Amino acid sequence: MVGSGAARVRPRHRLTLTTTVLALTAALASSVGWCSTARAADPHPAAAARPLVRPVPAGPPATLLPGAVPPAPVLDPAAGVAVLAAAEQAAGRVGGTVYVAVRDPSGAELLTGQGAGTPVLTASLVKLLVVQQLFARDAAGSLQLSPGDLDRMRRAVVASDDGAMSVLWDRFDGAELVVAAAAEFGLTGSSPPARAGQWGEAVTTAADTALFLSALADHLPADDLATLTGWMGSAAGVATDGFDQRFGLLAPAVSASTAAAVKQGWMCCIDSRRQLHSAGVLADGRVVVLLGDFPTSTGWSRARAALDSAAQAVVDGT
Repeated sequence: MVGSGAARVRPRHRLTLTTTVLALTAALASSVGWCSTARAADPHPAAAARPLVRPVPAGPPATLLPGAVPPAPVLDPAAGVAVLAAAEQAAGRVGGTVYVAVRDPSGAELLTGQGAGTPVLTASLVKLLVVQQLFARDAAGSLQLSPGDLDRMRRAVVASDDGAMSVLWDRFDGAELVVAAAAEFGLTGSSPPARAGQWGEAVTTAADTALFLSALADHLPADDLATLTGWMGSAAGVATDGFDQRFGLLAPAVSASTAAAVKQGWMCCIDSRRQLHSAGVLADGRVVVLLGDFPTSTGWSRARAALDSAAQAVVDGT
């Protein structure tokens, strides 16, 4: 809803996240941003609303001192080929494809798969574009977010609540928000859904998603950035619709070696395909995007196993 244009006074709350998430937020606020995917476009009953906590950094801004920034990794070309081959083989064994894009902590491209520019259905990844635009417009005073709006934004990111997202999409013209985000971030393969209101059918690419995440810190005020990344770092194990979000970058075998702020996405069955996505920022600042596309004949369990293997190969190999 468009407000009067007057900037509102934002509630300030002390940041109460785990040490891991604080470290992730610090790395992000210094040079990179976080994003991810979520779920299908069909609305599901919204989860019971929890009291909204909109965290902001306690004390000085969460930044890394220049000397504390880890050196950008250098990936041997042969190692990169091996990583992409492992991800391709993991998906190919079950008849699918995983599109890969990785950026280093400085935001530079580190690893880009052959199909990283291929447009695919976003599923719930589009939620990140919408939430970013709402935060940015609220900060600029062009609209005013209510406590209810903020809670729906939180639920859309943390629990991948489709009902919350559908309300935001209708209330704030989600298609226009996607167009604006694509223009603002220079996303050349991202666009709104062809069918009005079917937000999960928006399209994006692995390369676009990696670019968006790596540039997020340059497009949000520090408090909103901390809020969004805190939500991503607190993804619920089970989403509102009952789907287990512990796959890809959040698979136990992968997340045990590196903390991550992630958005997950899943969707079925447009054009007899199912999508399974995992995208986010690791504790060391790397942005990793894995967009999975599988035939409906490949069940969720096999698709998840393939994406888990691809994530392990990419995280370990880069």
